[in-house]
Amino acid sequence: MQALFIFGCWASLITLGCVAPFVMALAYVWVDLFRPHDVAPALGQLLPFSATTAMLTIGAYLVLDRRDPPRLGLLTALLVLWAGWITLTTTWAMFPASAWWKWDWAFKTILFTALLPFIFRSRIQMEAALLVILCCIASNVVPFAIKSVFGGGGYGRPFGLIEINGGWGGEGSTLGTYAFACLPLVAYLQRHSLLAPSRSWLRWVYLAAPGIAAIGAFGTFARSALIACLVWAALAWWQSRRKLMVAVMMVAATAAVVPLMGDAWLARISTAFEPRQEESANTRLLVWAWTIDLADRHPAGAGFNAYLGNRIEMRNADGQEIVQEGRAFHSIYFEVLGEHGWIGLAIFFAIFAVFFLDMRRIRRKVRDRPDLEWLGDLARALSHGVLIFMAGAAFVGIAFYPLQYYLFALAVSASAALHRAAAAPAPAPAESGVAPALPMAPPQAAASAPHLAAWRVRARRPS
Repeated sequence: MQALFIFGCWASLITLGCVAPFVMALAYVWVDLFRPHDVAPALGQLLPFSATTAMLTIGAYLVLDRRDPPRLGLLTALLVLWAGWITLTTTWAMFPASAWWKWDWAFKTILFTALLPFIFRSRIQMEAALLVILCCIASNVVPFAIKSVFGGGGYGRPFGLIEINGGWGGEGSTLGTYAFACLPLVAYLQRHSLLAPSRSWLRWVYLAAPGIAAIGAFGTFARSALIACLVWAALAWWQSRRKLMVAVMMVAATAAVVPLMGDAWLARISTAFEPRQEESANTRLLVWAWTIDLADRHPAGAGFNAYLGNRIEMRNADGQEIVQEGRAFHSIYFEVLGEHGWIGLAIFFAIFAVFFLDMRRIRRKVRDRPDLEWLGDLARALSHGVLIFMAGAAFVGIAFYPLQYYLFALAVSASAALHRAAAAPAPAPAESGVAPALPMAPPQAAASAPHLAAWRVRARRPS
């Protein structure tokens, strides 16, 4: 029944996409984030969902929806350059078979990101994409939260819809980072949503979202979730108008949530402050040192999954010597550095820098446009979401997972929306205090319509 329901959801989106092509792109985002072939493995044997949906989306755009394309800005150019560079580094990878496997899905993620702004053009379309992203993230965060409340959580335990400790939905560090990175997007929808306005029962969903995200993320026992939470709390407090009240609410929420996690959670989180005393954290530090040395020896990158070549020697708490091989990077920055070199890391940072500059430019230009307040708040939400992601992902290797790339795509769509709005005159304020100008009527019209002349007199009289 679960597989039939999931297949029905996919088929419904594809059917609607034949009428509204942007829904086809929503279907691709849903498949890429929700991963129906992992939730119900039987579906993966039935149909290659990702490839099929991608081809249908491209076909629907080319046949039905090639209008008003966005300008190709620097962010899009950098994304295309990034896709080209990771292809180049794969040609000289240390482990070719493994590298080409990872390139296959990483390249598609980046390239499809460059296509999405051509499809998501209007406010409604961008909001629909946000809702699909948030629903996909919630599909795994909510089960984590429920099971953590009743079972106490745990590190490496697959509490989501995916029954493996892998992917963003099953791996705790990634899920914890995603949970907090999405909260600024929830706050934006709470204020500006047209498709899911904050009324009736939806109001309570928006209000409950931070608590659900915190319980679900902390239930993973991932230290990266705590880092993401601290950055989110700082941003939310800084943007609030009632800082004292928000600070008190956050302290109260902390006092309520932390006891639910238990002593085991506190013991694991405390190791973040003494990394040399904990084997896992110490191993990461040694892997990062090895990665810097690798990048110095291969400044143009060693290719995807270059971590398979590391060999870490260390001593455990009992003084015994331990040798570990093929330990993952556990950081997007060291992942990019080891796989694509100093050049790749520069391109990677340039993408983030241009993204933040574009979002700042949008907020500055819409400051005097009340009709575009939603666009400024969307730019702020995207900026905060990516900033939280960057903080949490500093401790998990997800540089090529889709969420941040979809936020980049929406940033390009937002820039294009600003360009279109700048080409149109700003609407007059609703309450300007100035009477509307009326065309002068010919003498015979004034004679035949004395009430119109009397209306003009009343309109000029100050209130």
